[in-house]
Amino acid sequence: MTENLCKVILLGESSVGKTCIIKRFLNNEFNEVVVSTIGEFYCEKKIDINATEVNLEIWDTAGQERYRTLVKKYYSGSKAAVLVYDISCKKTFEQLKNYWYKEIKENCPDISR
Repeated sequence: MTENLCKVILLGESSVGKTCIIKRFLNNEFNEVVVSTIGEFYCEKKIDINATEVNLEIWDTAGQERYRTLVKKYYSGSKAAVLVYDISCKKTFEQLKNYWYKEIKENCPDISR
């Protein structure tokens, strides 16, 4: 198998579940109480896609507004983005449309839309 590298970032407002999604994906675990990410959290996972080993670099970014300028430095080289919102909070979905999607379009040229 050939190894490929794919940088993936998770973006969205604070407390929408980005860290929970990653923990479920990595370890198949779920914690109801998770400490807010400060800045970023990085992890890796190897997966097999059509007999090709892909090494995912997964970046969990802080959603708080005060960290937004810091988070921008993690966009570079991203091949995929996961936009996360809280289904019970319309404001978090609106922010995906009004802020996070625009951030991807402006700062992540390697992500096709």
